[in-house]
Amino acid sequence: MRVVIVGAGSAIPYMEMAQTCILVEEKGCKILVDAGIGAYLKLAQIGFDLSEIKAILLTHNHLDHNGDVLAILKARWLSGVKEELLIHGPAGTSNHFESLLEAYPYLRRKLSFRILEGKREIEIEDFKIRTIPTKHSVESNGYMIDEKLIISGDTSPVKEIFEKRCKLLIHELSLPFGFESDDHTTPESIVELLRDAKAEKIVFIHLYPQVYGMLDRVMKYLKEYNQNITVAKDGDVFEV
Repeated sequence: MRVVIVGAGSAIPYMEMAQTCILVEEKGCKILVDAGIGAYLKLAQIGFDLSEIKAILLTHNHLDHNGDVLAILKARWLSGVKEELLIHGPAGTSNHFESLLEAYPYLRRKLSFRILEGKREIEIEDFKIRTIPTKHSVESNGYMIDEKLIISGDTSPVKEIFEKRCKLLIHELSLPFGFESDDHTTPESIVELLRDAKAEKIVFIHLYPQVYGMLDRVMKYLKEYNQNITVAKDGDVFEV
């Protein structure tokens, strides 16, 4: 399985990172997990053919995670792609896209997609995917793909995610020291789960600029609990 960090950024711009988007590929099947603003451009820059996407899995419906989905759908239509794009998300995803089509009615009969929401298990060609409930300010879930890869989306730390064995865990680390949050992860809130994490490698994304401002200190602190951690940037590739 090939995993590409298309966008490692958050809702607040930092450097030239796109917002959250992860490309997962195995046996020729390509899916995206989230597609925040900037993802469409980054995909184009790496020469990725949008017609090859079989599905987009949304962890939740916030702009920095779904802001480029409509752009991708429109580009597929304008490029003559007829194949239906599967979009899976938590409860409320269908209503979200219905609202978008109300705002852009000229697209209603042009875009080819199908929405599934709230499914516990999904199969997309050879991919076997399970959702994991997460803790955010809106309905949200993470995804476990083929028992190898877990992607958390935005969440405060969830015990179920860290208890599962996998090759790679991609987890948010939004906030710096000193913040109290029940819908995002901070260094203090993750350390106890990090100590006993079953993932072979943990990659952090979705860092706010405040975290980058103290990144050396944050990573030194977290590595006291788990050495198998790193911070991703756009374009990083992992084989799992």
